[in-house]
Amino acid sequence: MSSPIAQFISRVRTSARRKPNAITIKSMGRPRTFIGYDWGSDTFIFEKDVWKQLGAHTPILVVRKSDLIRGVTGHIMTVTTGNHSVAAIPLLSGQFWNLGSPPPKKRGEILTGRFVCSNVVENRIEISQRDVPTDLVNEVDEWLQGIGIPLDGIIMSERNDETLEFYRRQGQEWRIKPLAWTRKEMDFALRTSKNRINSILTYYHSAKGVHFLTYPEFHRLSQLTIDQFPQLEAALREMVSIFEGAHLSFMRQPKFHGHHEIELFGVRRGVAEKGIVPELERLMEGITLKMVSPSEAIERIRAIDTMIFTSLDRPAFADEHSSDFVERLYMHLTGEIYYTHNDLGSLAFDDRRTPLPGATFRGGRPDFHPGADDRTRILLANVEQMLSQNEIIEYANIYEVRNEKESDDTVTLGSGGTREILFKTNRRPLCTSLIEKRLAQHRHGYGSYMLARVQGFKALGVGFCDYRLLMRQDRSIGKIVSYYIRNRCEGEPLSDIPNRIFRKTSNESGDDANAVFALGALIGCAAAQNLALKKYLSDGSGCRFGVGKEVFEFGYDISLKREMPTRVSICSVRGSLGWPDLSYTNENLNKLFTFYLNRYAEVLFAFWSDHAQAVSLTDLAVSFFDGFEQKTREMHWNYTVRREQFDAFDPELPAEYSFVKKWRFALWALDQQAIRIDRLRERFLATISQINDRKPVRTNTAKKGPEAV
Repeated sequence: MSSPIAQFISRVRTSARRKPNAITIKSMGRPRTFIGYDWGSDTFIFEKDVWKQLGAHTPILVVRKSDLIRGVTGHIMTVTTGNHSVAAIPLLSGQFWNLGSPPPKKRGEILTGRFVCSNVVENRIEISQRDVPTDLVNEVDEWLQGIGIPLDGIIMSERNDETLEFYRRQGQEWRIKPLAWTRKEMDFALRTSKNRINSILTYYHSAKGVHFLTYPEFHRLSQLTIDQFPQLEAALREMVSIFEGAHLSFMRQPKFHGHHEIELFGVRRGVAEKGIVPELERLMEGITLKMVSPSEAIERIRAIDTMIFTSLDRPAFADEHSSDFVERLYMHLTGEIYYTHNDLGSLAFDDRRTPLPGATFRGGRPDFHPGADDRTRILLANVEQMLSQNEIIEYANIYEVRNEKESDDTVTLGSGGTREILFKTNRRPLCTSLIEKRLAQHRHGYGSYMLARVQGFKALGVGFCDYRLLMRQDRSIGKIVSYYIRNRCEGEPLSDIPNRIFRKTSNESGDDANAVFALGALIGCAAAQNLALKKYLSDGSGCRFGVGKEVFEFGYDISLKREMPTRVSICSVRGSLGWPDLSYTNENLNKLFTFYLNRYAEVLFAFWSDHAQAVSLTDLAVSFFDGFEQKTREMHWNYTVRREQFDAFDPELPAEYSFVKKWRFALWALDQQAIRIDRLRERFLATISQINDRKPVRTNTAKKGPEAV
């Protein structure tokens, strides 16, 4: 089947009025013949035989006639071989049937700001916005649809912030060319973006023109010897010297949205300008004035190297092979970092989502897009059912969220197990995010088993989100499947918490003990819930604690006048009621407590190792168990005041799930957890002391310091 653009060209050639004469122009070293067609007020210009070779990035230009000739309506569309100048230059010079010849002084402005350039790529028109205003891009987009190009046959190949926001509000983010799916694709993008200016430093050049300098690349400077001092001097001059004709150095010259011509990747905005760049400038000044010797310069660059490392938002940004490094740098290179609605969102979540066709809402009613499948339609219908009276959806975007197993080249877009919907209504100032996911198992009654665990433990005080269990017909497998929708947990898993949360607010270096203790208490709170849930998987996954299923939120603490950890949510029910031994014995309890406390101690020890210079292990362990005890007593109190109702809870599930037996054992164990809380504190402190005796302290410097990169 021919492409939409090929079908359109064929329709024009057979239905439109052909101009009486063709025009031959020498372009790019050879003669080219152009044929013109008038259709209403629009004119179409095709290079002869271009329709025989569509798809190899065939250039398309669209321009309003009024931008070439004042007072004339309609559009001009050209389809040629070569590049866009093949048609643009003759149009500007009036060689195409006198369609326009603007004054020479205006031609540059028209060429860059009024010609909408695009290419035919894989049977679709990819619009390249460049310097064209968003309203004109949208006008051309609607015009292309009006002449017969389908909605899914036109996409935006660049990620301009204003245009991206415009299409998001149309529910059409999927029409912006998607980001890379896989690590392989990201690695390729990073590799091809590398370039140099003049020195030995290699930068990552972004789509917005920013040269990102990574810590591993800067670290090369600290490894230079006296013999290589000229290379160090040249690199410093490149970064912080002011060249002839310029007013600012590259590290101070604004480029895009707060970033500079040369920007230190991974360092929080503003930190480099206030602390690191001045140090580099003073060093360059000392070298220029012969006040700093080569050996002294090398020592000072090593000190600055350490300063940059300790200023990284995440330690992983010092490791160019880590997923965090690759994913976040890729977002900077594509410009996506400027558009995310929540810059604190988890990389593992946000960077693995791709928009899907959905619907544009007009007056609250959905106008579904081509390619919107039944799953998307049902998801949107469910959201509509959740709204209040007189509340309507203004816009919504659907995303497929991929896990690591799905992030490879073999997974088809749209076939993943998890989706997210981000929607805005007329009654909500902020967007709402919901997660829709297929159940992990298809056994009869498993959905009800999942929901019973969520609602039961949520009533006890476990920090689960709100879940809604639903069913739908899945035509891809020909079965009715169960799935659920839940709120998205805002915040970060333990491994992804930004360094800035722990930084002191003054000029002092090191971590703030208040923040470390606060998070330690929340880890204890999460551990108490994990123990109450009896999370356990027999496949070797253990109790699933400290592996990203606890999401920590942050907010402003008025007493400390800074951002602090505030609460923790549990974002997965998997493994709950999984403890295999349901016997009411001291032996089973001792075995159970030993298993879980050992895991909790390992997680806390690893956390402490990253902040050992701020707090002692003993004090952090006490803070952890304070949080553990507080949450235990809260859940136990909830159970005690409604004991009869909790004990009688029986959702009448299939016998294979043994829900009632597991549930009552969990309640008995919660009782014991509260009764023995003092002995559990002693056991935990003894356990973490034993771990400390047999494991070396893993500090930030020892883990990944400047010499280890």
